[in-house]
Amino acid sequence: MKTPEELMKLQSEALSASSAVMGKTLESFQKLAELNLKAATDSFSQSTEQLKTLMAAKDPQQAAKLLADMAKPSPALSAYAKDFYELSSKAGAELAAMAEKQIADGNKQLMGAVELLAKNAPAGSEGAVQVLRTTLTAASAAYDQVFKATKQLSEQAEAGLANVAKATGMKKG
Repeated sequence: MKTPEELMKLQSEALSASSAVMGKTLESFQKLAELNLKAATDSFSQSTEQLKTLMAAKDPQQAAKLLADMAKPSPALSAYAKDFYELSSKAGAELAAMAEKQIADGNKQLMGAVELLAKNAPAGSEGAVQVLRTTLTAASAAYDQVFKATKQLSEQAEAGLANVAKATGMKKG
């Protein structure tokens, strides 16, 4: 059994981990809000300038050319998409790393509890303890495989987006 001090330490660690996740989440939301506010401000300024320029057009041909120019994709939109992707990717990676650490710590504590149980188990329960160990080991291995596959998929998606950015002339970084 765990001592009260060990339980308090576990609770403190869990609280610290939860606090770190919440802090990272709030920081990411703040950065996203700043990015969106900047994008909205820039878009408003650009629209105002375009409208002033359109109103100053001296003939229909000039107005048509200005309208055609306005219909072209905006470099600001590409920059926004790149910044949004980088922000969300970084936040996702940091939160995934935090989750991975918590799961690894939890598995370690669980295996420690199983070992303690094995030491204090009554005679004849070795088979049940071994089944429990095997189950935990298999679950841990399955988690590792899922995590590796997810990470590989994420890397492939990022490589694909980098290729799209390269093909469209959008600069990275």
